[in-house]
Parts: sequence; C-alpha cells; structure tokens
Amino acid sequence: MIIEDVMSTDLIVGYVPGSIKDALDILAKNNVSGMPILKKDTKNVVGVITRTDIFKNSDEDQIALVMNEDFHYIKKDQDIIDAAKLLLENRIHGLPVINNKKNLVGIISPKDIIKKMLLKNNCTINDFFSNLVVPIYENTPINIVMEIINITNENALPILNDKLQLTGIISDGDLFKLSTIQEGIERSDLGLGSDEDQWTWEGIRDTVRLYYSTTQVTLPFVPVKEVMIRNVKKVSKNTPVSDVANMMIKNDISHIPIVNADDRLVGMVSDIDLMSCMF
Repeated sequence: MIIEDVMSTDLIVGYVPGSIKDALDILAKNNVSGMPILKKDTKNVVGVITRTDIFKNSDEDQIALVMNEDFHYIKKDQDIIDAAKLLLENRIHGLPVINNKKNLVGIISPKDIIKKMLLKNNCTINDFFSNLVVPIYENTPINIVMEIINITNENALPILNDKLQLTGIISDGDLFKLSTIQEGIERSDLGLGSDEDQWTWEGIRDTVRLYYSTTQVTLPFVPVKEVMIRNVKKVSKNTPVSDVANMMIKNDISHIPIVNADDRLVGMVSDIDLMSCMF
C-alpha cells in the first residue's frame, strides 16, 4: 500500500514569515502537536515546528527562528512501510508528504497507519514496549514538568502518588493548553549623538524611547496533580496489540501506560512503538 492511500489531506500548516503567536494559535485551535511550515503564498515546505520547539525557544518570536529546517518527509508514491520506519527510527508523530514538485500534499502519522490496522497479528506488547520511562511525582510543579519534557523529549509522562501507584498522566499537549502567552512592552532608552553632534540643540541630547513588544510562553505555578489526566487508559503486558491500537484511536491518545496487578507502573507504549508491528 502506498502513502497516498493512507495519508491525511486535511492540512494544518503555518507560514513564514510569521510569528510564534501565529503558530501557537494554529496548534492550539487544531489540537495538534506540530505542523509543516510553508513559504507564504506557496506549497513548498521549508520546515516543521512542534509544541516542544516553541517551549524550548520561548524567547523567540519568529517561526523562522524556531522551526526545524532539517526535517524528515516522504513522497506520496512511497510504500507505507517506508513511512512506518521513518516514524519509528526518528520518534516523530507526523511526516509531511510531498509530490514530485516538492509541494505539500498530505500528512501521515502513526494513527493514520494504525487506523488501517496493518499490524502483524502475532505482534505482542512484550515485543516492543519500553520500560525506559520518566515517571514524575504528583506534587511536581508543572513548569518543572515542562522542563523535564524538554530535556527528555518525551511527549507524555506518567504520574505516581505516595504509594508508587500510577495516578495520572500529563502530555506536552495538556501543558500546551494550559500555557499562556504573556505579552508586555519593554522600553529601551537610546541616547543619540554626542555633545558635538550637529543634531543636538543647546547641548541637550535627544532621547528616542524605543518600545517593542515581548512575548513569552508561561505556565501557572501549580502541582501537576491539579491538571493531570486522572482517568488514565492503561493496559497490561498481556493486552493484545489490536486492543491497544483500538484504544488509542477511540480515545484519540498516543501514549498508554502499562501496569501490573498492583497498579504499579511497568512501562509505556506509544503509537510510534506500534510501528514496530509493521515489519
């Protein structure tokens, strides 16, 4: 099966030149983790930007300074296996799909592939789940949680209580929805000329007050337990892969914790991990 048969053509994109505020608005409005960036008035992809890119570069205000120009893409006539390998090897949630003219024609994600249920029937969670997870304590402030996500490049973190039991989960998307854009005005007093400058009048320097807007992404200072997802979808190591895939599609989630009989965390499985069952 080729990419064109599976990809989504419901395109969500940003443009350069453009501001980070523009990107934030588009990502938040459409509840997506990232998007291709096109050169304005064209269909040429010049980069990709994600929520994590924005959080990691919260002092920048232009998309061109934050987007990834060295991005992965795929052509619409390639095999779906090629897309699964790229998604898995690079741990990414979406690939721009281009045509022979290098114009954007679609997006393909792990969920697009999962929806087709092109998974091997003999594949089990034990074959690919990861126990290299980053659990956090429920009283951790969410700005610290965001920093952990930035450092580890994890998209979702399981949350544990005092009894070491899984009590919730938080994703970069959840934090993104909570984030605010704090805008202000900063002033810079620039003294122009010197005492000998011909533009001075009666020895008094003119001062130009240059005002410019500043934008920064901020998070409220609250413990993660106040904002985490409590109704966590979870599975055991014995859950059939088809059930995991269906759970992800039905609940529109990309990560599911794996627990034992005592509700103790064993690992995590993501839609990207399920790409392993393609080959």
